[in-house]
Amino acid sequence: MKRHEAREIRGRILKILDFSYPEGVALTVIGLTLGDMEYQVTPAVVAGYIDYLEEKGYVETHEIRLPDVGISRRIAKLTAKGKDLLEGNIPPDPGVFTGAGA
Repeated sequence: MKRHEAREIRGRILKILDFSYPEGVALTVIGLTLGDMEYQVTPAVVAGYIDYLEEKGYVETHEIRLPDVGISRRIAKLTAKGKDLLEGNIPPDPGVFTGAGA
């Protein structure tokens, strides 16, 4: 995948999470939403982007497990730092295209 497309998808993920802020979104829903935007991503690719954004401090994740019904979901939530990045309140990140300040 091209570097500029990865930056764009990371920014799109933050915007998806911003829409539900302060609540989180399941990674499966993020993947479906990106697919609706015509990005070709697999669940593993989405998880990789989330890991990157989490390492940067823009996203935090937790696991929801319902063992009685066999459901387990990883949930991502936008952090205050991620919100600030989207709003242009902190310097742009070269690895995430948000369109802020552009």
